[in-house]
Order: sequence, then structure tokens, then C-alpha cells
Amino acid sequence: MRRVLGIGVLLAAAGAAHADSVPADPVFAKYADPAHVVAAVNTEFKAAPGQAVRLTIYNSEEAFLEQAWAKFEAYIDEEGVAVLPLGDLEPGEYAFAAYLDENGDGVLNRGKILGRPKEPVAFSNGVKPKLRKPRFDETKVSVTHGSVVVITLDD
Repeated sequence: MRRVLGIGVLLAAAGAAHADSVPADPVFAKYADPAHVVAAVNTEFKAAPGQAVRLTIYNSEEAFLEQAWAKFEAYIDEEGVAVLPLGDLEPGEYAFAAYLDENGDGVLNRGKILGRPKEPVAFSNGVKPKLRKPRFDETKVSVTHGSVVVITLDD
């Protein structure tokens, strides 16, 4: 693991997530920073402000869901939108996974029998796995400095 930062907020809620690079959507283009990659999360449901979101970034298929390149923590704002500067994330292909830490314990809580997440989880590119874990190739997003990775959450 590389680091944990506490700024902005990225992603999560029990539904789907969708990630794209902006400025395709002018609503999120305002968050762009020409020197960095930024993540913006838009919730399409009533999310409680101040709830923690945990975001994990993976930089390879071999490491996907096993060894994070970076971890971020942030909080949902009053508008249900969160912006997270991704620091020294270099241009390339990355996969994003996040969850809404509903009970604030810092852990993705899972069911005892099947191990399915009990808290909202989302992956980049709107991947919603049903009977298997998602793959890096279907969740990866190509980013460059100035990109805004937009993740839209719905229930």
C-alpha cells in the first residue's frame, strides 16, 4: 500500500458506478487540474454528508483487488458530490474500487456465509459483478494530467 489521504470523497453506494475521463461532462470539468488527475463522485441518491468513502486504486492486472497502488479516504459533502485530487497519480491505466463505510468502522463489512459486501461497493466503468469478482481489464480507466475520473453512484 502506498498511502492513505483524507481529502474529498470518492465513490460508493450500493449501486453502480461509472467512470469516465472528463471534460466530456461540463458539470465535472470544473474540477479539472491541469497538473493532476482528479476523481469526482456524484451520488444519484440521498447520501448522508460526512459519511466516509474508501477508495482504492490498482495499477495492474496482477495487483487488482490484491495489492493496492494507493488508498484514499474522503467524505461526502452536502450536495452528494465529492472531489478527490489523486496526488501523484501518473498518466496511465488504473482500476478504481470504493465503498461507502456506512458504520464508520474502516472495514468493508461482508456477510458471513457468502462473503458478499454488506456495504455499498462500486467499481470504475460501471462494472457490476454478479457471480464473480470484476477483472482489471473491464474496470480500468485511462487517465492523464488534467483528467477527471467521474464515478456516478446510484442505488
